[in-house]
Amino acid sequence: MSVRELFSDGLNIKKVLESRRGYIRVLTESGEEVERVGGTVAWRCNNPGNLKNGRFSKSYGSIGEDYIGHAVFPTLEQGRNAQYNLLFNENSRYFSLTLEKAINRYAPAGDANNEPDKYINYISRNANIDSNDILGELSEEQKNDMIKYMSIFEGYKEGRDNYIGDWYAKNKKSIRSRRSYATTS
Repeated sequence: MSVRELFSDGLNIKKVLESRRGYIRVLTESGEEVERVGGTVAWRCNNPGNLKNGRFSKSYGSIGEDYIGHAVFPTLEQGRNAQYNLLFNENSRYFSLTLEKAINRYAPAGDANNEPDKYINYISRNANIDSNDILGELSEEQKNDMIKYMSIFEGYKEGRDNYIGDWYAKNKKSIRSRRSYATTS
């Protein structure tokens, strides 16, 4: 399974309107106002690597941040691309690191609930990468597997998209059935 197949396409987010724990309200490129409820930060923010919003994330298209500073990307593909380039671009500070050193930098102990040793073992076991392998020397398959399993370890889980306002009434025939909808009065 490729990284692309692991996740649904997500929303095409234009702007962050509001964010708090377990919730983000956004404006999409097509003009819908949507509440993303539940799920994980990675899903709500189109950010499977849980990257913080800063110069790097902005250079890969971040359009804002959630209430605790995670980058919000317009699309899930852009979020994946940012994570991939953070780790594997030859100009990246991760490129010449071993898996062990890279994970200790990416998710250091003492930052939130990070457990780097468990993270390293999980990636090593599932992506077939030795903890001493250098990221820049991995095969394309190993890189894609590493990104996929990092996203899983980071806890990617979808929640619910609630469309707000009159948009639902005008477009209900073309709506995907997995979503729920709220209307305002």
